[in-house]
Formats: sequence, structure tokens, C-alpha cells
Amino acid sequence: MRKICPRCSSSFTCREDRTDVCQCTHTYMVPGSRDYIKENFENCLCSACLKEISKSYNGFGVNPKYRVKDITE
Repeated sequence: MRKICPRCSSSFTCREDRTDVCQCTHTYMVPGSRDYIKENFENCLCSACLKEISKSYNGFGVNPKYRVKDITE
């Protein structure tokens, strides 16, 4: 099935019918990054975006563990 990535708008093939061959199951994701994607995107992402999020998850304020706390909390 052809899908449009909600993060970068590129077109990619999603294999919801055969997750064993889908690109998302073969992309390494650091712990926590899949939960971040589920919380922030309603649809599948392309493999380039999956890799980008996994790569930057611990460094660019994506990971809640590293976010600067709001002083009003």
C-alpha cells in the first residue's frame, strides 16, 4: 500500500498486510523512539524519517528525559 509520510510528505510502500517484510520492522529504533512516534504521528513514517528520529531521539529534545523542564511545573 502506498502511503505519504506525515513527517516529510514523501511517498513510500507500507506492508501492513505483511509486517514481516515491511520497512518499519527492519529499521533499528533506539528504545523509546517507537513510543514517541506513536504519540506524535497518527500514521506510518517512511524509513528515512524512522532512521532520523532514532538517530536524534536522545539528542535534540525529542526524548522527554532530556527536555528542559518548564519552571512552572
